[in-house]
Amino acid sequence: MIKENISIDESVTIVKDVEKKVKTVGVRGLDFNQAKELGLFQRISNTLCVVHSCIVAAYRVYGDADYLLSEIGAKKNEIAKAMNDYERAFSKFFSFWTTYYTDANSKADVMKDTESLYHRLMDWADLPENWQLGDEQKLKRKNVAIKAEIDDDVYYFHTGTMESKEIGDAEETWCVTKYDRKEHKQTTVNVDLDKASAVMVAKRLSVNDTENIYTASRLRTVTEENTNVLPFKVYYQGNVIGNIKNIT
Repeated sequence: MIKENISIDESVTIVKDVEKKVKTVGVRGLDFNQAKELGLFQRISNTLCVVHSCIVAAYRVYGDADYLLSEIGAKKNEIAKAMNDYERAFSKFFSFWTTYYTDANSKADVMKDTESLYHRLMDWADLPENWQLGDEQKLKRKNVAIKAEIDDDVYYFHTGTMESKEIGDAEETWCVTKYDRKEHKQTTVNVDLDKASAVMVAKRLSVNDTENIYTASRLRTVTEENTNVLPFKVYYQGNVIGNIKNIT
């Protein structure tokens, strides 16, 4: 499985803001220069960046509830106060730690960084992004063989792979990929190359196209032997609470 990373900003501006705030407040016994050298302020900055991205992504999810509560006229009194308190507290906290996130020139970049996180978050929660009244509440889960219920709890039993091993020799070739910095998308632009050609083509394309990033990449094709697991019946306290409908 290839791990898909999410870009989280690591602005030098944020690190400097953190350093300034801590220095201004003053911490007894803290060797400021040593802390800086050991990466303390960079670590605080990195964690704040991740927190901000998570909150911004969650804020988009929260927007659905905010919209629906407004539509039915329920966003008043205690509900309105709680939501307003949440929004003000969020803005106040990050305005204290850094001005970078509220900078007009950087706001678009920050939103791009959190866009993929938002989609991943909705998928993780099995929530449809474009939900209308009467629609299914949950997305259909992938590779689910059996759905079982115990009292108010729902359990999903998935198909999976118990063991996987390579058989035979791997086939290897090379390609060149292009990463579009505006669209944040990567595409393959040249295939069936050898290593030297891939390196040469990637370098040449990066010279001709100074806006984007090119990568010489190895393609490795292997044949695998898999042992798959397919749930058939689920038991709880001696009773069948779920079974598979079709076996293919």
